[in-house]
Amino acid sequence: MDLKSFILFAVAIALEVVATVLFKKGTNRLVNSIPQGWLSHLDNIINALRTKEIALGIFLYAIEYVFWIAFLASVDISKAFPLSSVQIVLILLASRLILKEHVNAYRWLGATFIVVGIYLVGGNI
Repeated sequence: MDLKSFILFAVAIALEVVATVLFKKGTNRLVNSIPQGWLSHLDNIINALRTKEIALGIFLYAIEYVFWIAFLASVDISKAFPLSSVQIVLILLASRLILKEHVNAYRWLGATFIVVGIYLVGGNI
């Protein structure tokens, strides 16, 4: 993978991780304010969109897609898509470090398998 492709990939993945953390922070703020029941789904969506974290997360996702599409244009999809699994590992790290969530040994073991799988499937790009 050339430097341009690597930068596109790194920015796309970083934006995805940050957006996901923002979504989680935003939903944590909504937990006690969301009314229950299926009729309240529209209200839930509107309330979610009003939180700054979720709005910023949506904005970052939109930018992330631009970088991801540019990355896909420069790398075979058979190699690009497996590489995107690194986001799972990075979100796991972010949930532990930023959100202070408990991550048990099985999740860390799973993350290790993902990294090995990325290497085996993505290989030397």
